[in-house]
Amino acid sequence: MPALNYASAPVKTRLLLVYGLGGFAMNLTNLVMSQWLYERYVVGGVLAASTFAVLLLAGRLTDAFSDPLIAFWTDNLRTRHGRRLPFLRWGTGPFALACVLLWTPPSTFDPTGRALYGFVVTQLYFLMYGLVITPYLALLPELSADPRDRLNLTTAQSTAALAGTLVFALTGAILQAGGYGAVASMLAAAVLISFLPAALTLQESRLRTGTAPAGLKEFPRWLGEGLRNTDFHPLLAATSLFWFGLNLILMLVPRMVQEQLHAPPGTVTLVMLPFIGVSLIGFFVCNGLAKRFGPHRCFTGALLLAALEFPLFGVCGPLLPGLASAQIVAALAALPAAGFAVLPFALLAEVIDRDAERSGHHREALYFGVQAIFQKSAIGLSVVVFAWIQANHYGLVLVSLLAGAACGLAGGIYGWTKSRGAGV
Repeated sequence: MPALNYASAPVKTRLLLVYGLGGFAMNLTNLVMSQWLYERYVVGGVLAASTFAVLLLAGRLTDAFSDPLIAFWTDNLRTRHGRRLPFLRWGTGPFALACVLLWTPPSTFDPTGRALYGFVVTQLYFLMYGLVITPYLALLPELSADPRDRLNLTTAQSTAALAGTLVFALTGAILQAGGYGAVASMLAAAVLISFLPAALTLQESRLRTGTAPAGLKEFPRWLGEGLRNTDFHPLLAATSLFWFGLNLILMLVPRMVQEQLHAPPGTVTLVMLPFIGVSLIGFFVCNGLAKRFGPHRCFTGALLLAALEFPLFGVCGPLLPGLASAQIVAALAALPAAGFAVLPFALLAEVIDRDAERSGHHREALYFGVQAIFQKSAIGLSVVVFAWIQANHYGLVLVSLLAGAACGLAGGIYGWTKSRGAGV
């Protein structure tokens, strides 16, 4: 297959496919980790809940140091293969291996050994995730300067992510059939399928690498400029808060199925299938609405809709008993989730373009890396909060209410800020 030079040609179907594939593993690995890692390590008796929460939070805190350094590295790397592709080519295999190690902890270790193993593999997983995903995402602003093309690219990415969500919905059934070894193999294969096509067929343009690379001593200045960029703040706050709420819901679903519906883990698949179908429709509806009414308004609407719908997960058992009710709630939640899947990266590309116009530097990965710090920290905090709230008799209800409140705050911040500025 010949290399694709995306800088010299309009965005076409083949490029949409190659770039969009990355959304498959990016989404699948995150979703499975969010929903099943607690089950694997805590419910499965590998680690105590407190130890698990500390290890996950430590991994997210380590990300706060590694992600911006990875971003700075890829923004300023100069090789004959480009700035991003070396990371995809050399990082995809180790990322797949980290997925296997994370989900297959040895059963013969004592508690101290299991804790040490958990610490090492979670650190490895988060590091490899950043080394692959950050350069991959940083390609987006370079593929096209047209906002409509960017929406098409993120829609293609979201469609592949939906395929990942479909596999994610089948995780309960896969777990019942083959155990966590099957889950680990599934995730490793997904990583290879998602990123090897881009790593082996894309050819980077040199149009964004004309300036001399910055040295490491300039890293604090670059990071500081990114953090002080007021265009970036509302999007950063909104996406972090939404991830906090969404991750609470993802961890809630298996507990809801087993504690409120009194069903086996495989029933999680049945709960999530309506989510898949509605999301597929939602991606294209959101794409069209964003082109008609503007992505900022549509993003605000998606956040506020999540604030109304996420709390319904907490009442599926007490007030809305039965599998059908849980499926309806999941289908409703797919609508705001579809908007969140399509819009934020396209909105971030706008922020990056304005920064490049002001500064003269193309530092796409820096913004994706900084955003990842806050989002991962929000996800890590949600794990700690979930483990703490679970001890309460009304834990699932409280978790769902907190998830809705986080999304409502996100919508309020983003909508109010953008209503006072340009581009709405």
